[in-house]
Amino acid sequence: MYKVMIVDDEMLVRIGVKSLIDWQELGFEIIAEASNGQSAFEKYVALSPDLVITDIKMPKQDGLWLTKKIKEYNPNTEIIFLTCYDDFSYAKEAIKLKVSDYILKAEMEEEELKQILLEKKKKLDASVGQEVNNQNNKLLMKKQQEYLLGLLLSSNRSLELIYEEFIKVNVEWNTKRYCFIQFDFRTSLNNDKNSDYQIANIIAACLELIMNKFQDEDVEVFSKQFGKSITCFLMAQNLNEIKLQRCIDYLQSSIKQYFNIGFKSANSPITDTIEETRQYLDWIFAASDYLFYLSNGEHLTKDTMWKEDDSQFIYDTLMVKEFCKYIEEADWEAINKKIDEVQKILDKHRGNSLEVKLELSHMINDIFKRFDICFQEDNDVFTFQKKVINAEELKEVIEIIKEFVKNLIVENSSSRADNTELLIKKAVQYINDNFDKKISLEDIAGYVGISKYYFSVLFKKEKNITFSSYLNSVRIDKAKQLLKNPRITINDVVYEVGFNDSQYFSKTFKKYVGMTVTEYRSKYEK
Repeated sequence: MYKVMIVDDEMLVRIGVKSLIDWQELGFEIIAEASNGQSAFEKYVALSPDLVITDIKMPKQDGLWLTKKIKEYNPNTEIIFLTCYDDFSYAKEAIKLKVSDYILKAEMEEEELKQILLEKKKKLDASVGQEVNNQNNKLLMKKQQEYLLGLLLSSNRSLELIYEEFIKVNVEWNTKRYCFIQFDFRTSLNNDKNSDYQIANIIAACLELIMNKFQDEDVEVFSKQFGKSITCFLMAQNLNEIKLQRCIDYLQSSIKQYFNIGFKSANSPITDTIEETRQYLDWIFAASDYLFYLSNGEHLTKDTMWKEDDSQFIYDTLMVKEFCKYIEEADWEAINKKIDEVQKILDKHRGNSLEVKLELSHMINDIFKRFDICFQEDNDVFTFQKKVINAEELKEVIEIIKEFVKNLIVENSSSRADNTELLIKKAVQYINDNFDKKISLEDIAGYVGISKYYFSVLFKKEKNITFSSYLNSVRIDKAKQLLKNPRITINDVVYEVGFNDSQYFSKTFKKYVGMTVTEYRSKYEK
């Protein structure tokens, strides 16, 4: 079955063409349709139809534009024009494009369409044998090139071995200029948005565009796909930075136009010998990882790659405490400021991406431990840690952290709203049972399971008094009871109620009771 795509901005025309004949009986199947030239070419690149039936006049891009693009991409594709009477003014241009078959929309008949299709089928049948041979030759050449590129990228392969393999397949040695270049599509081709099949098709189409562009510039290319990246070894006598940048700019524009995606890229320095280029193997591997910090459209060279220092990003307990404080207070301004600070630190260090992502996943876990009682089973920390580890660029990691913090704020606020009364009651009981001991804000916050910052705010809101004032009031009330007993000395009272300093006790007592300790005791001695 030969694959057919129908292109016309009128839906009724497309329906009419599809329903006029039994396509399968003639050996054809309709695999796609489009309403304009631009959309049609995107589908053409992705699906590779053998025959395109297209209207001439269409919005965005017309049929002549589409035909030019298709013929540039694959001259063997058969084209049939759908026309109206007044479209014959385009005939001269169509002849240049080697399109001789027309179907008049107003007089479209079954027999006419069948006859044209049978003629097209003969041409396609005749070209199949040649195409098979061409494809086999291309496949063999591609495997040879991938093998040679693999040797070049293997640091443990000797130059002598590589030289021998180049000579075997008649590839010249050290007669041109050389460099490695890496195209990275990982950020654009997210598995959540595209199936594995779609990703494979897009990468294959992008590789073909890359190869065609370099060949148009008389640059010989060895290429190989690695996951969502493409690595190339370029060879040309006139290879230079200006030509290379021109090719990259063209590819950025074309891939954006056809597939609505972008890529990041990096190239090693252009050298005069293969030996020199292989000296940059470590650099090109490091650059591939370094692209984690760049955005789509950015290109990296040895001159533009920088590193502030060699130290590794490591989060600390203070960073975790600050995040917890802002989360419990739902202070988004402070949270965003802190996340921006983390991003700047990461962008400054630009360390190994996997090590950075592991460190951030550990930080997320430490923050989560403080709030784990708030989360449901289907919303646990491992979801976010996995997202961080699988992230393709720094900006994506930062968005994941923001999403994680947002979830924490929502879950924490909901949980605390339901348990506030219980938490404060638990804290008050703890104070009543332990007022005679040293009690810190951290101690009691840890006892009820929240941070000291959030506990302080929550306690003041619920009791209308600060934690320290409430603790002192409990201690002073107990002191008043003890002072009524003349057999207990004032010094003993001080330590019995949890004060460590008699002067501070006296000052606090007067503040809360309105009289000195001696005045209060003498009142009860009478």
